[in-house]
Amino acid sequence: MREDIKNHSDLIVSLQDENNKSFVKTSTQFEKLQSKNSVMYKLLQQRLMPIDKLLHIFNQNLETREERIKKLSELENTISKLSIDFHLIESRVCNRYACYVQLANNTPVSAESIISTFSEVREYNGQHFNRTTGKFVSPHDGLYLVSVTLNEWGFKQIIVGVWTGDMWCTAIQLQCAASSAAGSVVVDMKKGQELYLKVFQAEQGAKLSLISSFTIVSL
Repeated sequence: MREDIKNHSDLIVSLQDENNKSFVKTSTQFEKLQSKNSVMYKLLQQRLMPIDKLLHIFNQNLETREERIKKLSELENTISKLSIDFHLIESRVCNRYACYVQLANNTPVSAESIISTFSEVREYNGQHFNRTTGKFVSPHDGLYLVSVTLNEWGFKQIIVGVWTGDMWCTAIQLQCAASSAAGSVVVDMKKGQELYLKVFQAEQGAKLSLISSFTIVSL
């Protein structure tokens, strides 16, 4: 009986020793595994850090790109508006018209008559002045500067007006005591509208001299 108890006691001690050895071994392996995992975590963290930086840089570049796209869009809108203005200016320049008309020497005039006797007509960018009727026909909508210089022959009173269609724009008057007079007016005309010089009043035998003239310039 004692022999059995002793054997069992020895077996228990042996199992306890083996269990302690196994525990120590397991603890050591766990510590090694934990240390290995810690190292792997640090390596993974180090590798992930550049990715975070890259993401941060990418986000910054994305914000900068959006700002640049916005500025580019604003620039395109500005260029588009300037392009429209440029085409308008270009069309205005292409439509620029000028005309110089000089009257014939000692041209007789009478009330309600349209001046239509000329010694010289010079036009730039088109022919829109009718030499037969003495009327200018507007080639396009716009403003026109009309300047008139009249010289009377014989000290007679003459009043001449600038007309567009049936509308009177301004008058230039030659008094008996003065041999010359000048005036100018800006006229808003539509395409196809007529402009001419019409005599309001003239004394009997009144004449306009050679150096009487007028100019029409589109603005």
